[in-house]
Amino acid sequence: MEDITQEQPKIVAEFQKIIQAGMLSHAYLIDDASSQIRNQMAIWLAQSQFCENLQDGIPDQTCQACKTIAMGDNPDVLQVTTDKQSIGVDDIKYFKKEANMTATQGNRRILIINEAEKMTSAASNNLLKTIEEPEGNLMMILLCNSSKQVLPTIQSRVQIFHLSNKSNTDEINDLEAEGYKESFAKTALEISDIKNLLTMPSDNYLSLQTAISTWLRQCNNAQMDSFIDIQTDIMPMIENKNHQQIFFDMMNQIFSDILSIRYQIKDPVLIKEDVLSKKTIPEIVDFSDYLFKAEEMWKSNVSFQSILEDMSLKYVS
Repeated sequence: MEDITQEQPKIVAEFQKIIQAGMLSHAYLIDDASSQIRNQMAIWLAQSQFCENLQDGIPDQTCQACKTIAMGDNPDVLQVTTDKQSIGVDDIKYFKKEANMTATQGNRRILIINEAEKMTSAASNNLLKTIEEPEGNLMMILLCNSSKQVLPTIQSRVQIFHLSNKSNTDEINDLEAEGYKESFAKTALEISDIKNLLTMPSDNYLSLQTAISTWLRQCNNAQMDSFIDIQTDIMPMIENKNHQQIFFDMMNQIFSDILSIRYQIKDPVLIKEDVLSKKTIPEIVDFSDYLFKAEEMWKSNVSFQSILEDMSLKYVS
């Protein structure tokens, strides 16, 4: 595991100044980079509040207190994690209750919410009450892919830090061990999170990318059999929720690439040709908006295949 101080030196330096000045906020939102890096950043921040040898706002990460937090054994540092598609209001209520109990290892408690974008509206609004009126000496750290994925009311009430998206050497090595070539691994990490990529072999990733591009070309040509391709070409490669998330990641990147190709904004990442060349820009934007809504429905446990079939009919028509 790479040292977060080397992996994210700019953000670490910013937090170092805040810690030295004693100006830590009660609520932070940290986005970008991978879920692993975001969690490492949150753990580092938690360690700064318990470290036995804090030097200039930097935890040594080697003392017993730091090791205990890194191992997840400090009862005052709570982490919300889930394998489900959403974090519900009951989940947030439970962890809020736990977080508001009296600290046992220091003078504060820390609540880390991984994948905060998974919070339902009810869960987000419930957490918002605590952010607006924090109880005791509680610090909340929300981690997500993008700050735009959480409620605007939460965004406006927390301090947001954007991590560097530069690929982590450890993550590249992990994907290479799974058969990804280095350049391909770097590209994949620009699009999807490492935890999802590790569930899909590189050959399957390339096959899914090809299947999606072919499907979109058929939609572009108004071919109704594109509906069938969902069942025959795409669904067989989607084995779990991680793969479903990779599908949405690829689709979002393809829409971004299409705009890059048409306006020559920057080099496309996933495709080299405009697979929706017969569609107008307003239609592309409409499709992208529909994709966002589709992903939200998926997070609400609507059938993935049903969503794709509806999407196919939408894109053809």
